[in-house]
Amino acid sequence: MTAGMILPWLFGPMIAAVLFSKFSKKQIIWPKILGNLGLFILGAQIGATFTKEVVMDIKYDAVNIILLNILLLAAAVLLSLLFAKMVDCTFETALLSSIPGALSQMIIMAEENDRANLLIVTLSQTSRLLFVIIIVPLVSSLNASETTQAAAEHVSSVFHMLSLSEILMIAALALALYLLMKKIHFPVPELLAPVFAIIGWNLSTELTFSIPYVWIAGAQVMFGIRIGLQIYSLSNQLSIRLFAGIVIQNLLLVGATIVIVILFTRFTVHPFNDLFLSAAPGGMAQIIVVGLETRANVAMISSYHIFRIFFILLIIAPLVQYILNKRQIDNSF
Repeated sequence: MTAGMILPWLFGPMIAAVLFSKFSKKQIIWPKILGNLGLFILGAQIGATFTKEVVMDIKYDAVNIILLNILLLAAAVLLSLLFAKMVDCTFETALLSSIPGALSQMIIMAEENDRANLLIVTLSQTSRLLFVIIIVPLVSSLNASETTQAAAEHVSSVFHMLSLSEILMIAALALALYLLMKKIHFPVPELLAPVFAIIGWNLSTELTFSIPYVWIAGAQVMFGIRIGLQIYSLSNQLSIRLFAGIVIQNLLLVGATIVIVILFTRFTVHPFNDLFLSAAPGGMAQIIVVGLETRANVAMISSYHIFRIFFILLIIAPLVQYILNKRQIDNSF
């Protein structure tokens, strides 16, 4: 931290895991439950930012949320055509590799489509999450806001605001939601279950609280080690051509996001950093970590990404599935 490193609690463990895996003969086994616990804590902090006033403000931002996500997804689809040429893959592979924020859904579709290359789709989608972790904080840190964090500092810790029985009740509700979401295969249940549970608590009681920063730092450490091990395992599977294609595709996608966000700042009151992180084409958990560290409006960022998840699940995924099925039928004749 003394070196001024961006996201030290995330990047430090991530780099350490990569280096240890690279130069040590020992294999690191990082229990999945620890990475999930880190996501659960981050989800609790996200939910804690959704006060009644914030939810009312977000309601009036619905048009921006819809437009921003539609433009980002449109840019991703256009870039998939370039990706197909760079990597020399089918349209099906390129399209499933390019849709941001829907890793599990795109991989499932790749498994079901004969013309999609499952390895390229998996590597592209997973690599994007890791790639975004590197580039998004750099852009975001240049535009960090001081206002949101200052407001958040006045919210008391959960251990000062609530009794032990109330904390256990919220934890039990979050766990029940997690089990339900796992059963129906809802994306990122480890993150979204505590988000929805605490939003429900905040709106019904108006007893808002925050998660102690030491817990958030610990969550980043647990999540960072998990990401570092993923990076190392992927590095052995990427070819030079595929790696170059993924890097160029993601640079262009982040660049397109910046252009879209600059346009939006002309018509909205939101600062660049909040809009950029709301639109950033990465995993919700990673983007939220960046938002927490750069003092961004975490509730706003979360609402945009939660909408994207539902939008992809309910509209984009069925539409992509329809297009791929139609192409598969046409190609069979």
